[in-house]
Amino acid sequence: TSVNIRLVNHLSKDVVLKFDNEQFNRLFFNLIKNSVESIHQKAEKTSNFDKKISVEITSNNDHILINIIDNGIGFENFKGDIKEILHPYFTTKKNGTGLGLSIVNKIVNDHNGTMKFFPIKEGAKVEIIFNLNDS
Repeated sequence: TSVNIRLVNHLSKDVVLKFDNEQFNRLFFNLIKNSVESIHQKAEKTSNFDKKISVEITSNNDHILINIIDNGIGFENFKGDIKEILHPYFTTKKNGTGLGLSIVNKIVNDHNGTMKFFPIKEGAKVEIIFNLNDS
């Protein structure tokens, strides 16, 4: 099953965020992997829909905003406090380890960022904010 991934970059040319390359690769890998898995879970029940992931990166004077939006199952398998999904070993997947989002959360925290999760009408949105003044 193919998934369309769209990257929208609205960064100013003079934006500088100091980060560890390997950690940021892991951050994006884990978040996009979760989106792909969520879309595949939805495709098992609903075969006819456009499978989409959008990665939007924008900046202003004092922060960088990263939104990862997908049209998968969203947080429908999750019934508790949304922040519980950040705990190590918490998973709603049959073969999941529960480490992906806890690793992402640690990377975001290590770079003085914040991460929030939003259920949206057709899927899920993960929002990450990095303050440029703290980096």
